[in-house]
Amino acid sequence: MDFEDWAGRELTLLSGGLAHRPVNAHQSIFKYIGLNSETSWTFFGDMLNKLELVGSSAQALNDPFELSPHVFDDLRPKVIHSALGIIPLSPLDYRLRGQPIPSVDETYSDLEPYREEAKEFLNLRVQNSRIICFCERSDSPLLWSHYANSYRGACLHFLGRGFKGYTPFYVSYSAHRPTLPLSLALRVSHSSKKASLRSVYEFELEKMQFFCKASDWEYECEMRIIYDMSKRPAVNFLEEGLVSIILGPRMSSVDEERLRDLVSQSRLAHLPIRRARLSTNSFSVEID
Repeated sequence: MDFEDWAGRELTLLSGGLAHRPVNAHQSIFKYIGLNSETSWTFFGDMLNKLELVGSSAQALNDPFELSPHVFDDLRPKVIHSALGIIPLSPLDYRLRGQPIPSVDETYSDLEPYREEAKEFLNLRVQNSRIICFCERSDSPLLWSHYANSYRGACLHFLGRGFKGYTPFYVSYSAHRPTLPLSLALRVSHSSKKASLRSVYEFELEKMQFFCKASDWEYECEMRIIYDMSKRPAVNFLEEGLVSIILGPRMSSVDEERLRDLVSQSRLAHLPIRRARLSTNSFSVEID
C-alpha cells in the first residue's frame, strides 16, 4: 500500500469514527492486580523477570456482554458477492470458454457455507484473542475494590509507550450493544488473508468486538491491548515502561514483604514501590 492509499484509509477511519483513540506515549496508565492466589503471585513474578503481561480470555472477563455484539444475518447473493470482492470473468472470457454467463443469484444460491464461514471466523477471533486492561486512574476506590482484592492487592504504573509493538487504545461506551452484520465478518475473513495492511473493515469489526462496552462501565476509563494468543503467548514491555508499583491500602505486611522480595530479586530490582492510603477527609485513595 502506497502513502496515498494509507493516508486515504486513515482519513476514512477518522471521518467514520472508526479510528481507535490511542494512549499518548508519555501518558500514565494503570493496571490493578489482586495477588490473592498462588497463581496470581506466579504471574507477578513472571512479569518482573520476563517483562511480559498475559491477557485475559473472553470467559475470564467479568462482564458477560464482553466480545459479544448482536450478530444478525444479512447474507444474500449480492451481499456475499460484494463481501468476497471477487473479480468475475468478463463476458468475453465466458464466450471464449463456451460457457454461459452465470448470474450472482445462481453463483451464491447456497448461503449456508458463507454463513458458517462468517460465524466460524468470529468465534475464532474471540477464542484466540487475549485482552490486557488498563485504566487512567490509580486513586479510584471502585477500581481498588473490584480489581485489587478489596484494596489488598497492588497497582502497576505503566507508560503508554512502554509496550513492544503495541499501543493501548481507549474503550468506547454505549447504551446499546453494537450490531454486527455477518457480511462484515465474511468480508474481513477474506480481506485479511490478502492484504498486508489492515483494512477499514477490520477496524470496524475490531471496534464492535473488542472496544465497546456498556455505559455502566464508563467510570473505569478503560484502555486495552488486544493480541492473538495463537501467535504469541503474551505482550512484552520495556524495562522503562513499568514506572512503579503501588501497594494497596490494605495489603498485609506479609504480602508486602513477599512483593518487595520478588522485586528485589528480579530484573526490575530498582523499581520504585509506593503505597496507597485511604484519604482521611474524602472518599478517595491517596498515593505516596
